[in-house]
Amino acid sequence: MSSDDFDAIVGDIDDELDLTLYADATELSDEVTVQILAAIEKGLKLKSQFHLVLTGGTLGVQISEALVNEFNADPDGFAGLHIWWSDERFVQGDSVERNAFPFHGTVTNTAVVIHEVLASDVAKSIEEAVSDYELALENVDIDLNILGLGPDGHVASLFPGLADVDDHRRIFAITDSPKPPAVRVSFTMSLINSAHEVWIVAAGESKADAVTKIIEGDLSIPASYVRGHSHTRLIVDTEAFFSE
Repeated sequence: MSSDDFDAIVGDIDDELDLTLYADATELSDEVTVQILAAIEKGLKLKSQFHLVLTGGTLGVQISEALVNEFNADPDGFAGLHIWWSDERFVQGDSVERNAFPFHGTVTNTAVVIHEVLASDVAKSIEEAVSDYELALENVDIDLNILGLGPDGHVASLFPGLADVDDHRRIFAITDSPKPPAVRVSFTMSLINSAHEVWIVAAGESKADAVTKIIEGDLSIPASYVRGHSHTRLIVDTEAFFSE
């Protein structure tokens, strides 16, 4: 895909998918952080609670670290904010492999409620971790879900060929993830798509094939099934959008 194809491609995108393009990963991370903060502020003013779902990966960590800094810088703000994760690695709680690691013991703003998946040194089994998170999420309406995108088109821990996109459960256990660590807790596509808004973020040339498949509606990858309840965004940098 060349830059000359941009306008034509954008014109063909499903009306339900909103594409935003940034110059590079740094600009993307900075702008998405600002937009998340704006969404939180608006949501808290409207209904006094806001449920935000975060992700892991390089971009997810950058965004998470930036958010932690913002939360800590305003200790009297963000009352009513709840933080969740769409998937988590079943490893020890202080492991850098945890998607929640940037929030683990780092948030000094006590108004922010952080919901971590039980770690392997807390839960007796992955089934206990799933049950605990599922119970915590009962009656929760997710306002905004930020999803990373794998080069293979996976989101959360829904991998191609392994994920049942029609699974009507909310949370489930994975014991054979093709990407280590093998044992994880993940949202189903049903729970992902229950969010008011879902934003998929992707940066780098390795994501270009998956981004193209989303834009073209190629249902061979899980990411193409993502559709927020009212708004879905695909937020990418130029390397993830343009490929030879």
